[in-house]
Amino acid sequence: MEQQKPFGEIIKTYHFKIPDYQRAYSWGEKQLIPFINDILEYYTETDLVKSENKNYYLGHYILEGKSGSYDYEIIDGQQRITTVYLFLIVCKHLKDSDYYKLINLTPVSYDKEGLNTIINILETSDENICVKLTELLSETKIKTMSFIRMLDAVNLFVNSFLGEPKLPKLDVDKIDQYIKVIDRAHCSIAIYNDKAVASQIFELHNTRGIPLSETEKVKALLMKNVYINSQNPQQEIEKIQKSFAGIFEMEERASDLWLRGNLSLDHVLMYHLQSIDDGYKDKDFASPSWITGDNGSFEYVRKELLKKENNNEILNYAINLAVEFEISMDILVNKIPNADQENHLIGDVLLLDKNRSIIFLLRAFRWGNPIENKLIDRWENFLICYEIIYWNGYYYNAKAYRSKFQSIYKSINKDSKLNKCNVLLSMFYKGQKNFSYHWKHLGDNTKRLFEVEKQKWLTNAYGWNKTAYLLYKFEIAHGADYKIIRKNVYKNDSLSIDHIVARSIEWKDLGIENYLTNKDYADVLWKEIISVINGIGNLSLSTSSANSSDSNELPTKHLNSFKKFGLIKTVEQVESWTNPEAFSSKIEERSKSIRDFINDKIINTGNIWN
Repeated sequence: MEQQKPFGEIIKTYHFKIPDYQRAYSWGEKQLIPFINDILEYYTETDLVKSENKNYYLGHYILEGKSGSYDYEIIDGQQRITTVYLFLIVCKHLKDSDYYKLINLTPVSYDKEGLNTIINILETSDENICVKLTELLSETKIKTMSFIRMLDAVNLFVNSFLGEPKLPKLDVDKIDQYIKVIDRAHCSIAIYNDKAVASQIFELHNTRGIPLSETEKVKALLMKNVYINSQNPQQEIEKIQKSFAGIFEMEERASDLWLRGNLSLDHVLMYHLQSIDDGYKDKDFASPSWITGDNGSFEYVRKELLKKENNNEILNYAINLAVEFEISMDILVNKIPNADQENHLIGDVLLLDKNRSIIFLLRAFRWGNPIENKLIDRWENFLICYEIIYWNGYYYNAKAYRSKFQSIYKSINKDSKLNKCNVLLSMFYKGQKNFSYHWKHLGDNTKRLFEVEKQKWLTNAYGWNKTAYLLYKFEIAHGADYKIIRKNVYKNDSLSIDHIVARSIEWKDLGIENYLTNKDYADVLWKEIISVINGIGNLSLSTSSANSSDSNELPTKHLNSFKKFGLIKTVEQVESWTNPEAFSSKIEERSKSIRDFINDKIINTGNIWN
């Protein structure tokens, strides 16, 4: 049943609940500013033209609930109604308007306390509300990402009323008119008494032009296939919804975990499908190859469903995928961070190679503990050996390369758990099994190339994308706290590599006031420096912003950044870099210390392979 009604009539009639299997509040500035502009535009038109045709359209809502009840779950439309609710709460704070109380809205269960806290502050506080809301973030234990986004939305609305220059200007004196625009706004509403039908309508409505995340599209696709093929669609769809409720809650509660980094839920879904799928995956660990599009997660799942031969296979696949995806989220959000506190190599391998290590860890934590039996140590060392060989010019046959990594992933399974993988990695390292024809004995070949290509470390380490990882390992081996480096370099800003002696340093910084009168000396000095300027000894961990501000300064001017990032050994070494004539020798000295560390602590680590 679909109806057209003014917003004010809808909210007086229905009680809205956002079910946990829907994503929590996710609107940001990109959606909030157009919302404000709409209010301002239709306020003007409503003020000048009284025609009903000029009323604001406030969206389409799909509701599901029992016949005769006024309590309905919002299947579609929760982002907009939550935004209106937050806007009206701000209006209450600024002009004592109780209109928001007409909306009976229950958010997802894990945001109830947060929303009530926001309402309480806006209703009772006379202080600077933006300061109070900011303090709330540090005071409260409520730290879901959706709670933070709700706070951001409230702050944005308040700042619009306060005249923040970058925001549309709202006027406190016109709050009554803004509320009138919302009250009169046109809405379309579709109400269904059957959960299965409502989910089917949601899928049809939202995969035809209205943007959804890839995860939401996959959820809708799974529910659609259950609806079509199940004898008991209500019960089977509830199983999928229960799993996605857990997935979305873990997603919202994971905001403080460095381990996730900038991984969106859609990225996590892609990795899950690559590594686990419905729990029976044993090949093709590179598919889907991307998040969206023809090679994305939605298309991958759609094609997998088409391969199923009967209704039971479709149902089992759909339900198992949802259940297994929830397990993968639990591994990423709970098990991996907890294990990382016991052994930081868990997090380190994600810094070293996130793509391969997520697949590896999602499988390993399902069927064992990779910290045991040296497996995580071997995995890290294996990846470093592979990268050193590859960096030194040993290109691989693409099929051989894929099949070998695939064989490692496949070796981790329910039957063999982690034992088979442990043995396989050891065989590759010791040359008992060739990882590739050209690579042969992985351990010996790494050691040999490390010596043969010594000059590369001294002159050309800047262009290698694993240099940052080895600098990170060098620091924590010499007393740095890995948590501080991760927090300051890997999470809060974008990772960068800093040239300690800048490539564009000026002559006067080298003690040369007049280049033309000191040309011979200047050229010799610069030639010495430039020959090692890209060597690993002249490189340090940094962030994009710090690198930008520090890049052309003398080495000692970088020390504040290095101290901030927790780079203890770098600070100790660079403090003495004051004489430009000694820059090249200082770079070579630091290069040697880093190279010796790599040789002693990473390359020659036979103990983990015994």
